[in-house]
This record gives sequence, structure tokens and C-alpha cells, in this order.
Amino acid sequence: MMKILSSAQIREIEETADKNGITYLRLMENAGSACAKVIRNRFDETGLRKVTVVCGKGKNGGDGFVIARKLNENGYKVNVILAYGIPQADTALEMYSRLKNTSINIEMYDENNPKQLSRISDCDVIVDCVFGTGFKGVPDEKTAKLFKFISSSNAYVVSVDLPSGLCADSSNVEGAAVKADLTLAAIALKYSLVYYPSTEYAGEVKVVSIGIPDEIIEEFDGGYTLTENDIRRVFPERSENSNKGDYGKALVIAGSYEMPGAALMASSACVECGVGIVKTAFPDKAYPVMMSTCPEKVLVPLESNKYGRISSIATERIKLELKKCDAVLIGCGLGQDNDTFNVVKYVLENSTVPIILDADGINLMQDSIDIIKNSKAPVIITPHPGEAARLLKTDVKQVQMHRLSCAKELCNLTGATVVLKDSRTAVTKDGRNYYINMTGNSGMATGGSGDVLAGMILSFVAQGITPKKASILAVYIHGLAGDIVAEKYSKAGTTPQKIINELAKTISNFEK
Repeated sequence: MMKILSSAQIREIEETADKNGITYLRLMENAGSACAKVIRNRFDETGLRKVTVVCGKGKNGGDGFVIARKLNENGYKVNVILAYGIPQADTALEMYSRLKNTSINIEMYDENNPKQLSRISDCDVIVDCVFGTGFKGVPDEKTAKLFKFISSSNAYVVSVDLPSGLCADSSNVEGAAVKADLTLAAIALKYSLVYYPSTEYAGEVKVVSIGIPDEIIEEFDGGYTLTENDIRRVFPERSENSNKGDYGKALVIAGSYEMPGAALMASSACVECGVGIVKTAFPDKAYPVMMSTCPEKVLVPLESNKYGRISSIATERIKLELKKCDAVLIGCGLGQDNDTFNVVKYVLENSTVPIILDADGINLMQDSIDIIKNSKAPVIITPHPGEAARLLKTDVKQVQMHRLSCAKELCNLTGATVVLKDSRTAVTKDGRNYYINMTGNSGMATGGSGDVLAGMILSFVAQGITPKKASILAVYIHGLAGDIVAEKYSKAGTTPQKIINELAKTISNFEK
């Protein structure tokens, strides 16, 4: 598990450490030493010994001076370039002074000095320590030229904390930025190292410890990314002495004459994730299609309206089915009209089991959000950026620029567990702590992928897993199955059905 923190939280953590006797100077020494160790582990055995460390005038530059000294002490030929002259931060100035009486070559950055530019382009490793977590805005033209030169060189580029030019708390890349092969993030990940498009500048990302006790860091809410081992630890166990009733009864209310496939995909994914029984309630006009796949599902045909969608008069049958299930999914391919609005409203107002509200179920409630918030049962909502924008009365651009604050607002607005989908899907139950998924790929950006995810969440909730954990498990495994499909076939050839077909094998990695 890796934590993701904001720049303000990082500053507060360092301040707390300083108050507890781990001085800022000590933290800088620790950070530079930890980064130098990673670099040495990569290059000590390669014979690549020429290193250029490019330092700014602040604390990030101070880390760079420590890295330069440590590498120099271990036989590397080190050149330091001062991008903004002599450092101004006290701690950085102290680390700069410690470079005296070493063989390290130090020079001021001169964009018009071809020999200096040649030394940069000819080195084996460039260490980027110009800007850190405090940077905001756009680099000036001179600095932008340096960043472009670093990024286009043949050297292996290591950025410390962040690729210079990125803002720690935003995924936007407003100006020039260093494109790194490796980013060494001190203390925790930053949001720009996780979200697109800024994460594309980071290359491989590693978190390095700088000696701050875990109990200080754990005091701060933030985001988390999880590994396969983290998922394995919370994956449900199955008893050999069990029957289908022990693994839950799931109810899918979905589909329409126009979009029957949504109900089929959600039901199939639910089955593949281990639920005991799946019942699929759908408009009877779609009956022939509903017979075509997923023979494990139990069919519950409901009265259709003139559009081939579920009619409001079907609520009596839905009432009976809600009493027999452990969790319900509603919304996939449902269509939007007065009848389907009343059906979704009925489920939200009458269900006593957890509800997964997806797709049209979300869209139908965009002007009636209080119905979600006042539900007697726990609710999980699974909006993509467009659906989130409609709920929040904003536009997709704002959702994409401020994903976590939008997830928090959705959480507060609906009282639901929020699964805000995208290339980096975020899950939050309280609007303070977030799980940000790192599995998945662009091949999954296709119609029906969300229906598969919704069915997976339903399956895990019906098996008795909490809404938050079920959402996290489903999002991670969904993305992992998509990665397996992309590797096996192609990203362009990734389809929801192929993802469903890989779920059983993917899940086998987590079964105890």
C-alpha cells in the first residue's frame, strides 16, 4: 500500500518531524542519501558513472547537493549545474557548502554555453532537482529550454520528488516539464504522479523513506494505491463446507429493448466473481436476447412500457425480489423515462439491502439526489465523469481537473460510497480517504466495461463484503483482468466479454 498526500500535508508532516527532533537538515540528508542509494543500486554494476545533477535554489536543490556528494563519495564522476544560482534556502545552502573540497564540478546554468549543454547530453544519468512539491505555475522560457534539453537527452533521467515543472496537487501540465525515466518521491506519492496526463512525465515511480516515523504519516488522511498483496489480504475466503446460499443472492435490475446487453454483462460478471445466485430482472420485451448468454442467471421478466423499458407497474414484483436478495444493482442499460425513474426511486426508497446505482440509475436521479441520500440502505454510486458532472451541475472538464474534490462532493451530496470511474478510478466512502486504482488500460474505454464493473461490485457486496471493500476489490480486479486481455490480444481488441472471460482466472490469484 502506498499513500498519496498533498503538498500541504507533506509540509505539515515535515514540520511535525522537525518538532519531534528530526530537523529539516537531517530530513534533507536522509532524502538525498535515500535517492543516491536507489541510483547506486541501479548503476553501480553497469559502469555508467557520469552524472549531472541539476539543482534549483530551494529544498529540492538541497536534496540534489546531498545526492551529488553521496555519488561522488562512491566513485561517480559528478557535475552539478545550478539552474538558479547559489541556493537561497538555509538547509540547501548548508548542503551546498558541503560540496567544497570535493572533486565535484559546479557551474551556473548557461543556456548559451554549448560545452555545458554537451556535458549534460553526454552524461549517463541526469538527476533533476530543480523544483519540488512547492512549485506552482509555469517555468520561464530559459528554464523551459533546460527541461526540454534534459528530456530529449540520451541520459537516464531521475527526478527527485517530482519531475520539475509538475505541480504536486494537479494533473495538469501547464508548461514545460522534465520527462523522467524514474521519479523518487519522498515520504509519499503526490497526486500528479498518479493521475493523467502528468503521470506520463514520471516514468517509473518509487517512494523513498526519509526517516519520518510511520505514526506521524498515518495521522494524515489521503489517497492510497494498493498492490496485489493488499487485495489478497482482504479477498473473501470460501469454506469447503458451504452451499450456494452462503455466497449471497444478487438481484440485477437492468436492460431494455434497446440495451439488453448491459443486463447480460452485469449478470455474467456477477456470476464470475463467485456469488451464489443471480436473478436478472428485465423488461419482458427483451426476453429472447436475455436467453442468449449466462445460463447461470435466474430470469425475472417484468412488464415493459411502450418503449421496451421496465414499466412502473413492475414495482410489485420488484418488491418481492428485494425481500429475497442480499444486494441489488439497478441502472445498467435501463433507459430514461418516467417509468424507469419511478422504478429506481422505488428501489432507493424501499430496499433494505445494499444498492449499486449505475449508469441510467444515476442519470435518472440527477435532479433528485436527496432520494439517494435518504435511502434506508447503503448505496454505491459508480459515475463516469459525464454522470458525475450531471450530478454536480458542472462540466466534465471540471470533474477531470478536480477529481478528488468532486468525489468528496459526491460523497457529501449523496451519502453514498463513490466509485468515480476513469483511467484512475477513485473510491471513497467518507470523502477524506481515497483508494486510487492503478490497474487497467485504455482498451477498457469501451461501452459495456462499466456494466461489467457494476456486476462485479454487486457480486462482492452480495457475498457480505462491505461496500467500500467490495468496490475496491472489484475496481482492482476489473482493471487487472483488462490488463490481461490487452496483453493477450491488444488494447484495441479489448472487449467487455473478453474481460468477463478472464475474471475467473484473474480471481484465482487472490483466493486463499
